[in-house]
Amino acid sequence: GQQVQLVESLGYALLLASLTTEQLSTIGPIPLTSPEGIQNSPRALLSLLFSLLEGKLGIRYWKKTGIVTSPILESDGQNNNDTSIMPLSLDGDDCTFPETSRWCLGALKNLTRPTSLFPSSIGTATAKNNDDKDEEHHGSAHVAARQILDAGILPLLLRILKNKESSKGDNQNYTSSTLYGWEANSAQDAALYALMHMSSVPEVRVALREDYGCVEVLASILNYGRIVGDRLSKAVTGTSTAGEEEDMELAHSSLQCLKARLAISYLILGTEHDNTTPSKYGSVTILADHEVHSIVELLSHCLQGRAKEGPGGYSAVTFTLKGVLYAIRCILYEPKNRELISSKAKNGTRLNALLLKSVARSLLDVDNIMDSEAAEHAVVSMHRMSLYNLDEAEIGFASPFGKDCVGGVFLPDAFGDDGKNMQAKDVVAGVLTSYIKKDGISLRGRHAAHQLLFRVNYLRFHGFVESLSYSGKPLPSKSDFDMDEKMLVAIRGIPEEELCVNGAKPREYIFNRAVARNEKEGGVGSKIFSSVEGGPVGGGPNIFSSTYLAAEELVWANVTAQNQNGYAQDTIAVANNIAYYADGLDVYYGYTWKWEDGWGDTIERIYSAAATVDEMLVPEDDDENDETQHSEPYSPPRKGFLGRLNIPNHGILDDNEPFSIFGLRCVAPICGKRGVL
Repeated sequence: GQQVQLVESLGYALLLASLTTEQLSTIGPIPLTSPEGIQNSPRALLSLLFSLLEGKLGIRYWKKTGIVTSPILESDGQNNNDTSIMPLSLDGDDCTFPETSRWCLGALKNLTRPTSLFPSSIGTATAKNNDDKDEEHHGSAHVAARQILDAGILPLLLRILKNKESSKGDNQNYTSSTLYGWEANSAQDAALYALMHMSSVPEVRVALREDYGCVEVLASILNYGRIVGDRLSKAVTGTSTAGEEEDMELAHSSLQCLKARLAISYLILGTEHDNTTPSKYGSVTILADHEVHSIVELLSHCLQGRAKEGPGGYSAVTFTLKGVLYAIRCILYEPKNRELISSKAKNGTRLNALLLKSVARSLLDVDNIMDSEAAEHAVVSMHRMSLYNLDEAEIGFASPFGKDCVGGVFLPDAFGDDGKNMQAKDVVAGVLTSYIKKDGISLRGRHAAHQLLFRVNYLRFHGFVESLSYSGKPLPSKSDFDMDEKMLVAIRGIPEEELCVNGAKPREYIFNRAVARNEKEGGVGSKIFSSVEGGPVGGGPNIFSSTYLAAEELVWANVTAQNQNGYAQDTIAVANNIAYYADGLDVYYGYTWKWEDGWGDTIERIYSAAATVDEMLVPEDDDENDETQHSEPYSPPRKGFLGRLNIPNHGILDDNEPFSIFGLRCVAPICGKRGVL
């Protein structure tokens, strides 16, 4: 019945093996038994070693409280700089047990490795059930991560990552002249894997970020990647003209940057509702150019269950598909990353195709590497990318999301082989409609899928799947980005059903004109929508950089009610309506709205009219406003998926019908006049 102290044993052996010969001689032998003659446990031995290091060498690892003071092991009374940190020996004549260090770090790497369906966040159902019966499902990652913190050996792992010398890996003759060009299975390579794995454990992220300073250590790796970014970009895309040795070192560096990026995305952006955390770390959350290719390539390999060969490679089980999808979701929380990926030639399209294929794969239940949470990551990521691929020809104005995104393509025109292909719009509609109907999906996943369906008619579909493969590189290939015949057959077989709502066409001013929101004083409306998040404090106005962002907050605040009542709000329709009321003095959604630039009716009231809250409660018999504008519903070819849907035609195509406040057309049988479902 005695608890096995495996992590403490590894920590004790690792700490001993990382000391120099001189340090070992100074601290002397460590007693294996207590004064009472009882054999010391691994935990007791580790504690003794910590005490000896502090007493005889002046090296302290933590304060008496157990709170780590620095990510680097520091000498007593000295500052944290390269001359004061403790000597560390991983290789060479000064290292007593070099293979022991590598073995211990490899063991910690494997102990912390998450399973394929490990929960991504604390709030998920799988994360709440960490009892014995779910141990097989969760693996040992969460247990090992907590024990590494409790044992006090995380500062040693971070110290190893700060070590400038490159330790030996699989190739004992390889020595990198490039910083962070650590070879596979070197001490630093294993330590970074362990830190990446620990960062994927929701329960310890705050401690890693706030108490241990892990972000700073990871940022130093990413910052070096930026310094040599152009060389790294050429190395990862196969366009480098440097020598073989330099290309090999850069390939190793690119892998270490990729691991650091995944870890830092979990730590900083893993709690996506905490808007304050990313702002504290500045540009470290923004991708470098070379990272875009590495992430797309990684997702393609994981989706295919395939290893990456050669320097900087990894096995088929090194990364989990779910973990990579979650990292991408976190990365795309940063708008600048969405713009960067969309602006890079075809990489935005490649990523969207892989994300859509991930969702389709989860619906087929062909394997056990995708669960509902993993599918949610993919759908939310597609939703975040979608506004950066609006079709100028459809919406009537250039993309407001950066000049480099103009002409960005969401997906190719079609998937499948010639003669058996299927229009990409139909594939998106089929996959997402099936996803929405699936049991057990989250509100956030359902919401993201609905928004994608609302705007599918205004996204740009262009080009061929063949063009997504990389010139001069065999992988990823066309088949990685394409839908196979099995998937297309399943999508074609989705039962027909009514399509009750159609998305509104976005209007130009909803994306790039700031708006002020103020709560209506008194009245019924302000009470009805008192649950809306982000309401003004003390009666002051809330400022949003666009009506679209204001609409996103309102729609998400009411998503539970939408789900319970079986309808969905179109965020773009709500944004259009906010812009309409910002031009006048009407109340919408329980708030008054005005343009932040101080101009009132300075633009034509070209936005979709919407019933105010008071109008909703007291229906009027006014004639419909002739100026009301609506989008046309998406109508693919007759044999397409949406073309087979039974869409009621009475009133749907009448451009004089109004929108309700929920972005739905008020036509029978969808809703009564000026009313809602």
